[in-house]
Amino acid sequence: MAGTTITINIETEVLKKLRELAIAKKQKKGFLGKLISEATKEYLKQKEQEEIAQRQLKKIEIGYNMGKILIKHRDELYDRK
Repeated sequence: MAGTTITINIETEVLKKLRELAIAKKQKKGFLGKLISEATKEYLKQKEQEEIAQRQLKKIEIGYNMGKILIKHRDELYDRK
């Protein structure tokens, strides 16, 4: 997938740790971009799941009309007397 170049500000300590990680893993050019893209995708996926959960919780709160319960006693379910 083609990428688009953007400019971002990252805290100096965070950038330093990321570069150390890249060196330790012997990563080449583009490691930081791939890492940031991966983190962004994960963030977006998490937010999407949160939205889905909120929609489902609203549906639960609204509830559904399942009809009346016409049976008052368990014995009415069976032909036992």
